[in-house]
Amino acid sequence: MELDRRIAEITIESKTKQVVNVNFRGNPLRFRCQRCAVFCCKLGGPRLTARDVERLSQAGYDSDIFLDDRQTSLKSGKDGSCIFLSFNAKEGLYQCSVYDYRPTFCRLYPFQLEKSGLRTCALKFIPCCNGLNTEDGEGVNEKFFGKFLQKILLDLMDSDAI
Repeated sequence: MELDRRIAEITIESKTKQVVNVNFRGNPLRFRCQRCAVFCCKLGGPRLTARDVERLSQAGYDSDIFLDDRQTSLKSGKDGSCIFLSFNAKEGLYQCSVYDYRPTFCRLYPFQLEKSGLRTCALKFIPCCNGLNTEDGEGVNEKFFGKFLQKILLDLMDSDAI
């Protein structure tokens, strides 16, 4: 039996591209990034939107340095991890050297959006993330969605990535 990873169903007004309803399911999920980079950044760079490439370029990064050969994702380092991932040995934590400019799919992780109808999409979680259901995690609810995920959803809609 496959795990149902849906957290919420989101309804979007197609003409204005605005979120009109977010219907969360029961069993509230909690999330706080553990900065372990085990399943996100160590598995290579994410797919990029045109806005991601523009954002990184405007921040002073040369696209020849960060775009993969297909020009669709961030390059990976020699060890397979994202080229912008670094380890702070003093703190014992991984950090993103382009955090303020990080790609849309990095901002979304460990969540994903999947189109489920003409005006709806499902918010799902990626179950392997160590930051899910941590004791100190923030509840993934409407407040969390508005604070962290709504702008990402709108960016992805603008880029036709969902």
